[in-house]
Amino acid sequence: MSTNPIAVPESQPETGALGRMTGVIVSPARTFAEIARRPTWLVPFLTVCVLSGVVSGLIAQKTDWRSFFERQMSKNARLDQMPQDQKDRMLESQVKYAPTVAIVFGVIFTPIFVLLVTLVYWGAFNLFTGAALGFNTTFGVVSHAFVPLIVSSLLAILILLIKPRGDVDPEHFLASNVAAFLPDNSPKWLEALGQSLELFWIWTLALVAIGFSAANPKKIKPAGAFLTTFGIWSVWVLGKVAWNMF
Repeated sequence: MSTNPIAVPESQPETGALGRMTGVIVSPARTFAEIARRPTWLVPFLTVCVLSGVVSGLIAQKTDWRSFFERQMSKNARLDQMPQDQKDRMLESQVKYAPTVAIVFGVIFTPIFVLLVTLVYWGAFNLFTGAALGFNTTFGVVSHAFVPLIVSSLLAILILLIKPRGDVDPEHFLASNVAAFLPDNSPKWLEALGQSLELFWIWTLALVAIGFSAANPKKIKPAGAFLTTFGIWSVWVLGKVAWNMF
């Protein structure tokens, strides 16, 4: 009597770090489900931080800071009553420290920002949906959701390398948000709103929603994930717009 061996399904090999970073773009739901099963975060997190530092260094080098701050001061009505010598001292101080501040901001702020986004959405999804996701899983999801910012950083580096010194606007060097197309005399609240409507950041938020939904599909439905993700972001945008109205 012959017996047929029972076929044992082979476990699929785990996708590598670069494969996961590509996967969140071409197949986000499947890739985030894998990340949730076996969380990783180091490679995308370090890549975002390093590229952010490179972009900041190029901005610090390529920007004509004197012209930039002169334009900023000309748009600030509160400075109209300030004596000219005081304005000059302020301008000199800004020009002196701006390159260093730009580099430090890019190097220090980026990892803090990724961590802050992780903590906010970790708390929100666990509180609102009872998903009971661990921090390591959440950090893996959010770190990979920042892949669009890796794409934008690479584009920014290319543009900044091509542009001559003095032809760089540190606020709109990539022109990927609505504010880059507003006239110079636009009100501050409209500029704040335009800066928030940023292509790569909206893409990142969409991946955050997809990632959390894939991490626990029983508790987090896609519609609820998008509502939570963009709802929290909308509250932040409205607060920033309101702040700039005064």
